[in-house]
Amino acid sequence: MHKKIYKPAFILALAFALLACESNPSQPAPSGPPKAALHFLDLQGFDRDLAASLIAPLPKVEVAFYDRITPSAVPDRLQRWLAAVEAGGGTVKIVPPASTVTAKNPFLLISAISTLWSGSKMIKDISTQTQFSAAQAFSAEILLKHDDAGDSVVDKIVFLQRKK
Repeated sequence: MHKKIYKPAFILALAFALLACESNPSQPAPSGPPKAALHFLDLQGFDRDLAASLIAPLPKVEVAFYDRITPSAVPDRLQRWLAAVEAGGGTVKIVPPASTVTAKNPFLLISAISTLWSGSKMIKDISTQTQFSAAQAFSAEILLKHDDAGDSVVDKIVFLQRKK
């Protein structure tokens, strides 16, 4: 003889637990007031801060780096934001260093363009994430500079609000 496994109280508790689950979780609140200048850290807190700054909306938001970033190695977290810019009709422009001296490796600019092209694959992924929608009203510029060795590295990324 089998005992009944499902008791009415258990089924009721399970139903309430399932109803309490949120199917579309809201975005975490920004960690502070919007800022026109941020430093990149590959953490979710960066996403919240950048989203807050772009939603504010500030006319320009600059993202600087603590580490040396080459144009061909823009972190995935930032590539998602740049893909969101393009998904919203904005442009992503690479601005070479203001110098008459040619970089040691001119192919770095070509590799930067291919890096941005791989970012376009992320457009499909970001379309489901609401935090990236703030970037769709912006264009972006990747400003390069020469480091001490004469190589081109990313100085900062500037998000510029587009005219409506």
